[in-house]
Amino acid sequence: MIKAFSLYKILNVFLRVGGIGSKFLIVTLMSKYLDVDVFGNYGLITSIITILIFVLGLDFYNFSIRDILKTSNKQDVFNKVLLTIVLYVAVYVLFVLLGYYTFNTVDYIKPYSFLVISLVITEHLSQEIYRLLIGFKKVLLANILLFFRTVSWSSIIIYYYFNNTLITIEKIFNLWLLANIITIIYVLILSVKKNFNLLLKASLDFNWVRKGLRISSVFFLATISLKSMEYINRFVVDYYMGEELAGVFLFYSNISILITVYINTIVISFELPELIKSVNSPKIEFLLKKFKKSLLIHIFISSIFIFLIIKPLLHWQNKVEFEKYLPLIFFLVIGVGLMNYSLLYHFKLYIFHKDRSLLKSMVLSAIISLLLTIILTYFSGIYGTATAFVISSILLFFMRYNEVKKMNYD
Repeated sequence: MIKAFSLYKILNVFLRVGGIGSKFLIVTLMSKYLDVDVFGNYGLITSIITILIFVLGLDFYNFSIRDILKTSNKQDVFNKVLLTIVLYVAVYVLFVLLGYYTFNTVDYIKPYSFLVISLVITEHLSQEIYRLLIGFKKVLLANILLFFRTVSWSSIIIYYYFNNTLITIEKIFNLWLLANIITIIYVLILSVKKNFNLLLKASLDFNWVRKGLRISSVFFLATISLKSMEYINRFVVDYYMGEELAGVFLFYSNISILITVYINTIVISFELPELIKSVNSPKIEFLLKKFKKSLLIHIFISSIFIFLIIKPLLHWQNKVEFEKYLPLIFFLVIGVGLMNYSLLYHFKLYIFHKDRSLLKSMVLSAIISLLLTIILTYFSGIYGTATAFVISSILLFFMRYNEVKKMNYD
């Protein structure tokens, strides 16, 4: 059984790392293939897609998954999942109307407005499907689907690159969208087929949605605060220093963010569901210590990996613009590492339902981070941006830590 479990976990890790690796390859290939300013625009668009995925979700997942995992009746579980989908469809309709108008006013997004809107919706839906599958312990299926929807289109772009086929941003987005649509259709067919009888008996209690939106609004503000800390500096660099330096900062940001993706893959996706379910059991302290140890080990491993590959990567790219700002990676890795380690305190607040404490630490950190980023970027340029990120990460760490100390004292 131990061997079987190990093989199972290794397979899941392989599938997720394969997905991460393919996205990493795309970023590195595009940073070499595209001009630095074009790569800057590409990076800003993908950052906007990432941010909007969280906006569309309203962080309803943080309420729904805790509630669904504690529901034993299959019909009730199905009803709640269906209600969640209905909510998202309503959000998508509103987003299409607002997004089309807004994106057409932004020069570097305007040519891709329809594609960006479609990618935001399909990426968000794919993410929610993945989370539900993980929550229901369908980890292998979740990771197979993730592997397909990342590796499939990435492999085609890599093939184009090595065969000297013209690669455009539009071509990348079209392939990415197609992979998302295929996986979503597959899951919908599979779900309807397996739960057809439950679907016929489904009833929708919109009071559950209203309750969820009220509770998840706390998480939504917290998540948007966190994502603003992670991504807003890219747009500040673009505003003050132009597309080329935005491209440089995006390159190093995308590499450092691998730590976050790796931690989500190797630690969070495996350990968080168990933490949620065991919050009231005697083993919760043991699980939290295990979680802390896992965070430390894997942050260290991923950071060392980045430091080992960065010089060979820059040599292969052969772009003076990137190599000139190599010290940025040290700032960003330290900042991302601290943010990820502070997840120990974030999830402790989360599983014990200390939602307002969670919100307080993140919103205050985000406001201070924005002010620091604007001020230090204006006066000290791109290294000012990186310094602001490190200071913001330290601040977030200590604010989360202090909120947990207050909780323990209470």
